[in-house]
Amino acid sequence: MTQARGALSFCLVFSLGLLVLAVGCTGGSTEQSPELTKEALANFNYDEGLPDKDFKPPATLEDLDSSVAWLNKPVVEPMAHHQKELANYKPAVTPQEACELRPKTIEDYDEILAAMKIQPSDANPADEDATWVHHESGDVNSLNPLRMSSTSDFFFATMTSVQLTTSNIKLEPVGDGRFVKSWQGNDDNTIHKFVIRDDLTWSDGKPITAYDWEFTFKVLMHPKLTTMFPAIPSSLDKIKMVKAYDDHTLVIFYEMSSMVNDLKPEFPIIPKHLYEAQIALDPTLTDSDFYLDQEQKPVVGGPYEVVIRERNQRIILRRRDDFYMHDGKQVRPKPYFKEVRIEIISNPSQSLLKMTAGQLDDSEISATNWDTEANTPDFYKNNIKVKHIAWSEGHIIWNTKRPYFDDPRVRRAMSYAVDYDTVLNVILKGIHQQANGPFHPTAWYAPQPSLPMYTTDLDQARELLAEAGWKDTDSDGILDKEVNGEKVPFTFQLMHAAGVPTLELIAKEYANDFSKLGIKCEPRGFEWTVLQEKARQHTFDAMMSGWGSGGDPFSTENIYATDEFRNYGQYSNPRVDELYDLGFAELDREKRAKHYQEIAKILHEEQPYTWIYYRADLYGFNKKMRGYQFSPTSPWFYEPGPFSVWKAKAE
Repeated sequence: MTQARGALSFCLVFSLGLLVLAVGCTGGSTEQSPELTKEALANFNYDEGLPDKDFKPPATLEDLDSSVAWLNKPVVEPMAHHQKELANYKPAVTPQEACELRPKTIEDYDEILAAMKIQPSDANPADEDATWVHHESGDVNSLNPLRMSSTSDFFFATMTSVQLTTSNIKLEPVGDGRFVKSWQGNDDNTIHKFVIRDDLTWSDGKPITAYDWEFTFKVLMHPKLTTMFPAIPSSLDKIKMVKAYDDHTLVIFYEMSSMVNDLKPEFPIIPKHLYEAQIALDPTLTDSDFYLDQEQKPVVGGPYEVVIRERNQRIILRRRDDFYMHDGKQVRPKPYFKEVRIEIISNPSQSLLKMTAGQLDDSEISATNWDTEANTPDFYKNNIKVKHIAWSEGHIIWNTKRPYFDDPRVRRAMSYAVDYDTVLNVILKGIHQQANGPFHPTAWYAPQPSLPMYTTDLDQARELLAEAGWKDTDSDGILDKEVNGEKVPFTFQLMHAAGVPTLELIAKEYANDFSKLGIKCEPRGFEWTVLQEKARQHTFDAMMSGWGSGGDPFSTENIYATDEFRNYGQYSNPRVDELYDLGFAELDREKRAKHYQEIAKILHEEQPYTWIYYRADLYGFNKKMRGYQFSPTSPWFYEPGPFSVWKAKAE
């Protein structure tokens, strides 16, 4: 699972104030009589959610092959390819020398990353019995990969799931050779054919087949089930059908020609042999003992399986011998770690203390700690620091259906009110780059030349507010306006994730900035589950958050297009909707880029968000860790990503 793993590659996830869903479990029984199970299966129509019920695919594979001239698409076994690429790689400094660096400049960080991306060799062997202690700031929402929402979910799914396609470090889609033999498409890219490998098994020993993908697609699209899957169904839009012609041949039929179709096969799957009856018996996916069991020890198809889950504390994964071995032969590269222990620590100060003590092998480090607590001799005794500018961004979402923010002039005024210098250089220590919109300037689809940055301009902000009708008519120091015959004071609530000191400091700064215009802003922190529910229900005025980035601009449609699932601010512009449709349908990348560049310009003018910064990935790694690299999305959400990481043997 790659890119920002929102289904998995192109729906986006909150990267600031990480959001997760609560899993409701009320108990129940999975012990049902065969008669009741048979009746439930007969009454539950899995085809109910198919987008085009009149579509009839070719009846046989022979009929399909005779009507299509197939074109091969790239299939890569990620780790084998990566190891081959780095077989003769010699960094300018050794990893041991890089461990002694105290980086200050981008060049320093680049030198460390260049040294650490090496792969094991006879002279520098990996410890194959090692445990990787990985830090996440929030618990995994669900061990069912279809219910992914947060970055913790996506990391877990990456380590345990099966997929048809993935993305390389350049965010280019490729067939995942661990799971598929071949990937082909027709000339207008409306049909894809995959041949699934015959050496794949679920962790319960049952074979993984093409029918698991067909079944999972029907589950994800089913109208009784889609609300339980926060990230994935919207990314499968414009797929007509996923059809298994036999155990190993899977065909995907798309509604229309698009480059984006190459991204859509990357969704996780669940085992049909287990879930088909259980979903029919209990479509809530939560109430039975079966689902409770799967939340503790799920059946998985990927490189690692769950050994222990302690909610809000840790998840321990163990390498699956039957993933890389089949019938007594090694059929895939052996994962480097015997165990991966995901430690869940929400407080950044606590995680930094554990990192400093050598109890974590990797951890994100907050900007406020980067040059202070993470820059001490004690920290450097066990660890090194790396920094990489990502395409993810931090922002304020304005609820455009609120009377305060329904006018783009007001939203522009709010953007002119922000004291960017204080937020970026004082609170965030100059670590992150200022943002000018949803697309990072280095992305192929970003406007060129780059759009101007909003700067602090209170006079311009006051002028825009006055034009929009906001004035202090009663001299109480707060702007007001008549809305539907009633005087409304410009007093709004700014919500953010609770318990994150950096967010609290930034929220207070925003409140101070807006007060200079006669606007009363009341910051309020909410727990992650409450925050996400309020976002989905649009029951907020404004919200601090952030989006991770996918490798294709199509991924932002479900944020900025009218009535889309993640359009929390309820923004709507018919031209933006039209441009997303045009960008999806265009096959030429340069022409596609122009559509998305126009979207960026409209968003820059109308400011449904105030974009604050492009987020620097700030990480600490234990000095024994090797093999990590960063894509524009993160060190994990591409292939081989976390599977290229290894731990050096003690010298």
